[in-house]
Amino acid sequence: MESIDAASEVRHWTAEVNGVSLHVAEQGAAAGPAVLLLHGFPELWLSWRHQMAALAARGFRALAPDLRGYGDSSAPADPAAYTILHVVGDAVALLDHLSVPKVFVVGHDVGAQVAWHLSLLRPDRVRAVVALGVPYFPRAPSPATELFAAYGDGFYITQFQEPGRAEKAFARYDVATVLKKFYSLELDLLAAPPGVEVIDFFEASPSPLPWMTDEELGQYADKFRKSGFTGPLNYYRMLDTYINSITSFHALCSA
Repeated sequence: MESIDAASEVRHWTAEVNGVSLHVAEQGAAAGPAVLLLHGFPELWLSWRHQMAALAARGFRALAPDLRGYGDSSAPADPAAYTILHVVGDAVALLDHLSVPKVFVVGHDVGAQVAWHLSLLRPDRVRAVVALGVPYFPRAPSPATELFAAYGDGFYITQFQEPGRAEKAFARYDVATVLKKFYSLELDLLAAPPGVEVIDFFEASPSPLPWMTDEELGQYADKFRKSGFTGPLNYYRMLDTYINSITSFHALCSA
């Protein structure tokens, strides 16, 4: 039987699933009801550190992977490896690896999109969904990138489409500053004026963030310094598959 101290500690391990290596942080008794925590952009498993402790204290098993392309998980070079089918496939393969039949799934930002699609494509594996920051979007009549183009070239998703563009702009700043710029955002529309890159337009708070210590920001920066931003940006380059995934899934099943 697992000791109380062991169950309360964060355990780190790696799983070879769905063609990638996923780093997973786990906290809580292995026999407890499983909660799968899916982070957003630009984040890591570490975003769930407080929720993991709270869940573990209440008898749940918290599982927080670094999504493919992030942190200590592997990062395929091809943008086409970041479709919603790939990322949902990672989640299902992780559950299979653990022999966990069903989970509560919690997602934030990009992770919320994954949570929604996991429940759509594999409802047999989901107990309930908690989505933070991103509501459910049904399949759009047009590709999402076409819809977002109406906001102009300054819109962050539009700027993220071109391979290398955002990476080059980000490289003008140290990694901690890039992250703090995103974590400090309080804009209604994440768009820069014409001719300006969004990372130049975004401002980093001059003060420490109220919900993150400088030491914690440094932990994020260390990981992104090693992994880079291309993997995380590739999710946006495959965004149309997130909005049109049901059609893609049926096409894949009938092929």
